[in-house]
Amino acid sequence: MSDRIRIARTLCIVLMTFVHVQPGIPENVYDRDAGFFDIVYFVLTRLVGLSSVSLLSIVSGYFIVSSLKKAGTIGLYRSKLKTLVVPLASWNLVMLAFLGAYGLIWGSWQDWPDITALGLANAIFALAGWPLVVPFWFLRDLFVCCLLSPALCAALQRFPLMTILALIVFTLFGEDLYILQRPQLLLFFALGIWLRMAALDEAAIDRIAKPLALGLAMMTAIFLAIRVERILLADMDETLRLTLDTLLRVTMAGGFWLATEAIRRSPLAAPFMRFEPYAFFLFCSHAILFNFGGIVFRRFFGNYGSELFPITFFALPCLAVMIAVVGLQIINRSSPLLFLFNAGHPAPAFNRGARERIA
Repeated sequence: MSDRIRIARTLCIVLMTFVHVQPGIPENVYDRDAGFFDIVYFVLTRLVGLSSVSLLSIVSGYFIVSSLKKAGTIGLYRSKLKTLVVPLASWNLVMLAFLGAYGLIWGSWQDWPDITALGLANAIFALAGWPLVVPFWFLRDLFVCCLLSPALCAALQRFPLMTILALIVFTLFGEDLYILQRPQLLLFFALGIWLRMAALDEAAIDRIAKPLALGLAMMTAIFLAIRVERILLADMDETLRLTLDTLLRVTMAGGFWLATEAIRRSPLAAPFMRFEPYAFFLFCSHAILFNFGGIVFRRFFGNYGSELFPITFFALPCLAVMIAVVGLQIINRSSPLLFLFNAGHPAPAFNRGARERIA
């Protein structure tokens, strides 16, 4: 089980990076005739990349139960401040520094936040709006889920069905409440809590995942039809859009979980698990790299629609993985830097030979 969870973290975070490769064009990239690369792009961004958050949320909920029992409510809150809020603020401040330097050099301030109390609170902490590093909404929402975890555990223990139904309603209608940037996250987080409280073993979880994976085939077909017919999800009825999106993410979580077993039994298992300690650093750093590195790449290979744009699309995630390994090794000997930028977790030696020498 622990090996599969390590594989899941690597798989989901690497796939998530594709979502944040900027196309460089103002129009909706899904509102175009679908060629081969358009379908590949849609699958890796809209289907797979965005949906990877669902399994990460379930895993987080699964582990919060034992964390809550071990540390207690106050201890849990302190721990999550260090591991979620500190990296959230630190990396957004790095982004702010880069944006300031870029503005001074090139005179472009379009991404600079409002220099007001609320503007800076949103930019750094995603208090009531998107942070400077957009993927960090996940850390912000995950922290809120952790704050709610004692109440969630109590509710799921006493009224599991009612609680899940209430969370489904919140998923569909809770966006305007500004509790979470993505209300779906709380539902998946609660499902992870329920799996842990039900004390289901690995085989039982696999039995739940199998029908979800079958449902994934249907949801994939629906979303591909939407793309081929150039139906924009943003133009759909809001409830219908959220329902389809939630069903996709739930079934994708099942598919990803079964994929971890296939990977665990393959030669890919070792590199997936060796990279897992670097996955959080990859999550934190990749969007900043894509924001500025993408400017350079697009000058050579063009924007979305160019024949060479696939080079940018696949090269940037690969570069992000390599930079995550090198970057974390660079700060590995500095406890303050690890605290600020990697939730205090040091990196092990990445290659087997180095790891054996340390042992």
